[in-house]
Amino acid sequence: GKIGSGRMTTTCAGPHSNLDYQVAHGTVGNERGAASSPPSFILIRNAGTGEADGVYKPGERRWCDCDVYQNRFGDCIISREAQKNAKTGEAKHGFILGIDGRPLYGVKTEKLVVPTKNWRVFQGHEPAPEVVVFSTWTEACQHGAWYFADEAENAAKGGHWKVVLMMADRAFDCHTCARPKGRGDARNGGLEWCQQLTELLATRADALLHLGEYRRALVDACAAVHFIPPFEWSKARTRGVTACMNLGVEEPQAKLLIEEMCRRTDRDFPGVRALEPAVDLALERAKAGQMRQVVLHDETPDDGRLYFRLLDPEDGKLRAAPDWNSKVLGSRNFNDVLRGAQLLKNGEWLELHACEEYDDLGGHRKAFVPILARAEEGDDEREEILERLKPHEYPPRPQWERIGLSVKPMGLKPPPDGAFPQDYGRWKDPERPANLKEWPFIYKHGLALACMLRGAPDFVIDSFVRWHWISGWNHIFLFFDDPDDVGLAHAKVLEEFCLTKKAEGIGLSVVKMDATWWDKAKSSSRFFLRRNKNDMYEDVCKSYERGNELESRQLIAFDIAVQEAHTMGIDWFAHVDIDECVYVPKMLDNSARRYFGSRERTVECVRLWNHEAVPEQTQCQDWFRECTLFQVNRQHCQGFKPPREYDQLLRKREGREFEVEKAAVETRWWNGIMSAIHAKRQAMVRRLKLELPPAPTGTLPNVEGHGQTHESFLSFSSYTCGKSVARLQPHIRPPVPLGLHSFVADNGELLRYEQANSGGDPVLLHYPNASLTYWRGKYE
Repeated sequence: GKIGSGRMTTTCAGPHSNLDYQVAHGTVGNERGAASSPPSFILIRNAGTGEADGVYKPGERRWCDCDVYQNRFGDCIISREAQKNAKTGEAKHGFILGIDGRPLYGVKTEKLVVPTKNWRVFQGHEPAPEVVVFSTWTEACQHGAWYFADEAENAAKGGHWKVVLMMADRAFDCHTCARPKGRGDARNGGLEWCQQLTELLATRADALLHLGEYRRALVDACAAVHFIPPFEWSKARTRGVTACMNLGVEEPQAKLLIEEMCRRTDRDFPGVRALEPAVDLALERAKAGQMRQVVLHDETPDDGRLYFRLLDPEDGKLRAAPDWNSKVLGSRNFNDVLRGAQLLKNGEWLELHACEEYDDLGGHRKAFVPILARAEEGDDEREEILERLKPHEYPPRPQWERIGLSVKPMGLKPPPDGAFPQDYGRWKDPERPANLKEWPFIYKHGLALACMLRGAPDFVIDSFVRWHWISGWNHIFLFFDDPDDVGLAHAKVLEEFCLTKKAEGIGLSVVKMDATWWDKAKSSSRFFLRRNKNDMYEDVCKSYERGNELESRQLIAFDIAVQEAHTMGIDWFAHVDIDECVYVPKMLDNSARRYFGSRERTVECVRLWNHEAVPEQTQCQDWFRECTLFQVNRQHCQGFKPPREYDQLLRKREGREFEVEKAAVETRWWNGIMSAIHAKRQAMVRRLKLELPPAPTGTLPNVEGHGQTHESFLSFSSYTCGKSVARLQPHIRPPVPLGLHSFVADNGELLRYEQANSGGDPVLLHYPNASLTYWRGKYE
């Protein structure tokens, strides 16, 4: 309350309101004194004298320094009384529950609060009441509603319909007082409140039917169906139909009247009394036969899929063949929905769709389920094991089907969409809105990239070059590792196009890495010039001279390219493989120049994370055009935090790059998905008899029930660390490639990195195994 003008005022607004005080004492509080305790609300139940049962709240008067509590449903009160000892004159106190000056029950206590135990019978009937004290009015009313509803149900079993009506009236009153705003109340429990109110109104309608008050019974039944879904059954429906028929309505019209009321919701409920005119109007129409049934025609087209609901799990086992004696491959639960591929044996068996899960460790490529029960002699009709669903009952198309994927027999099955309630990927590539304003800045930065390739098809070379040209890369260096590569001819055609057509802003340098080129490289590459100054340079040179290793050849070629790009005045430089491309999302107009040109001047290098292509066909000619499905990099998924560049470099220098990091709680979902895939692969790995080196400790998940795992890797990514794009500055020597994924400053210092971690940043699209032929040739 608020103190003002010497009086206490109260407010019922806000979460800390004095609503319970107002319920107990009115808007203006009585002068109760500073030491007064908060108001209490009392539920009396199971008393031998039925008049005593009810919900009590403080009245307008006080007696013996304590509130006098009044029953909401009668004249009974609870008051504190004093009794003086005739000999000693000492006053003893206690509480009396009585009516009209007649004490029914009492309890001795010197406390100023109503006790809940030790009540004794005075002039009332046995047993003594149960007393429950609450601190809020709503709690007292809610418990009172439950109590009186139970009493109504018990009285109905004995056929005492007047008692049922009285108890139902009390329960309804308490129920509405407990939640004055109904389902619109902001507190939890609105759905349960609606269900309980429906039961109360239905019980009261039942009592009214037995007492011959059919119109009131109909109103209660119509009020009850406001609080349940139209398709849900309630005993209020049958009570309403019975009341209508007793009021002279034919049974079909009575059912239509109740169906019309069932289409209303709790938001359309004006109150029981306010509902009477609408019920009277509907009753007149029903008596005149004007009610019409609303028929909803199912216009859902059949999309050709087959779905069945399992009715008998015992006989509906998944089997290896359409035969009752075949091997059991699995089972389903009652009411489960199964997807089928086709019907067999005159519609008696269902072949399951390849997306359905079953035990395929024995090499079974198909599973079958019986549609009808076993045929017995003398049986003309056979019970259904599966019930076919109608088109409108089909589940929505799963994600894998919406994006055009197909599922093959055996292997891990795609989980249902409900198993993954959220999309774990943060990276998106939405279409650019038509009303989006044009980017106001024009960047004149020059971009170049280098690629070393061998044996790539002409289609791939053409798409690789043209895509990077149109996405903002000004110059491309193609280093052909094989001087006699067949792709040289097409690359020369593209190079000639740049020269003869005098195309502005684009260029191509085709380099044959023959003996002459290598002689020149040894005199200009920083790896050879500095091999005696640093182990990093020495290791690259030794790898080339001793084993002609691929990575060392790439690093030398990229070092030549970055120096030449620096001479040309290029601002940003990247090196990628022929099975990779830099992709900038549509929201950035697919412009690499726009993205890199907008970086802060302090940024010296940008790391792009790589998405890995998932091939949908065994062979393809041009993976840049034919592969459109990708596994999103972990750093663009929920829960993953990209590591700092310095930490990664330090781990590599200390030989800890393969050390397993501690698993975070936020990334357990990824381990769970990959563990399931890893476990499913074990049977095939054993069958292939692969001899793989043991995996580093902790890199593989704990796959229970599969014994020793026979693989040394997890997931399907060739690498996950992405690649770097370095800034070239005119007055500073260009950076040096640090492996195939990073750069370091010419003087050996670390560059200031920025990681492209946002959901709309560019990425590197990697196609490591898009074509089986190219993949085999690459590694052979």
